[in-house]
Amino acid sequence: MSKEEQSINFTREAFLHPVNLGVLLIATISAFVVNDMGMLPNLILAMAFSTELIYLGIVPRLPQFQQNVKLKKLHARDPADEEKTLFQELDPKSRKRFLTLKRLTKLIRENFDRLPYSSQGLLENIRSKIQELTSNYLTLLDLHKRYRLYIDTSVEESLKREVEKEEHEIERMESDRLKRTTARRVKILKKRLEKFEIAKEKYLISETHLETIEDAIQYIYEQSMTMSNPDEIGFQLDNLLEEVEETSQLIDDMDREIFPYHTGLDDFSLDEEFREMEKEQKARSESNANSSNRVKE
Repeated sequence: MSKEEQSINFTREAFLHPVNLGVLLIATISAFVVNDMGMLPNLILAMAFSTELIYLGIVPRLPQFQQNVKLKKLHARDPADEEKTLFQELDPKSRKRFLTLKRLTKLIRENFDRLPYSSQGLLENIRSKIQELTSNYLTLLDLHKRYRLYIDTSVEESLKREVEKEEHEIERMESDRLKRTTARRVKILKKRLEKFEIAKEKYLISETHLETIEDAIQYIYEQSMTMSNPDEIGFQLDNLLEEVEETSQLIDDMDREIFPYHTGLDDFSLDEEFREMEKEQKARSESNANSSNRVKE
């Protein structure tokens, strides 16, 4: 988590949410309107105050609310500052890739500047597209890094072992209720494993996009040294930019598919239920054993 994310006051964001402020305003106006009706204004204000405390105690801790606030803050950031932050958070190898691309774009602009004035109008459009492509490239490098960090962990193997263990346990269980509970847990573990498969696919897609942009910039650089038809490059850039727009969709997929809005409470509840079932089964076994001993006696 970045320092900026850690500095977000989610309670303040929840309080200043337009819906919350609207409800408080309505409650205040209502209490003012019925001011001459005995204890009713106090009742309205007391209910509003208690509801607000409950709201501020729950909503700021919700993962989905926190995610929405983070996305809102991200979109509100200055693009130049955002690019600088993204670059600083990259690993050395990704930084080198970006600087190499950046150097090529600089050489392309220098070659464009040497072309006749009559071509500068069209070339300016190409410059703008190259800049957009460079920004998308940096965003894609960050996405690529996040996928790599996600799949380069021991969690996947741990989950596979856990699923295998639980499936073997189910085969030996006698309690139907315990089997159902364990099966639910196995189902959730398998869903978590599916996230890794999605991440691996997206990782390969993002790598392909990066290589495509690098090839395109290299091609434009080579063409800029002996350019005869700027229209051709402009057309190719249009097609490439349409393809790279999938970057935004990839980021949305990352947020929805790989980092879902939950805090693990579902898994915790299932584990608690699972332990309760185990206790029940153990208690029944001990009870049966005691009964058998009494019969023998």
